Amino acid sequence: MSDSFEQQDWVKFGVAGALSKQYAADQKQFIEALAQMLEQALPQDTQIEKHGGLFSKKTVRSIAVQLGSAKYKLTVSDNGQIEATVTQVVRGIALKTETITTEQWILLLCEALDERLRSNQAAKAAIEKLLGW
Repeated sequence: MSDSFEQQDWVKFGVAGALSKQYAADQKQFIEALAQMLEQALPQDTQIEKHGGLFSKKTVRSIAVQLGSAKYKLTVSDNGQIEATVTQVVRGIALKTETITTEQWILLLCEALDERLRSNQAAKAAIEKLLGW
């Protein structure tokens, strides 16, 4: 059995577990760390929207990641509530958007990331660095 990162079936669950643990501990810090990780790992597929002004720190308002035929989006409202959605996209057209729990969103995103990590060394390195692997 190979011990290489991309061949370990438990990796997606390890990443999902680590992200879920961060989310449960501190949602605000989780959003910021996730945005940074995805921006480093998948810069062409990730869109980060920030808000803040001249006298306040800019914080993440939304994270959107296009992986395969799905667009994964987290949006933070003004009162700090997080909305997680997954949109099915075919040939650039959004067909269906579903609102799900953040925990479900994390699992779905990690499954899609697992597929991407198998073929993208830069993304794999960024995720390994974030998780301390």
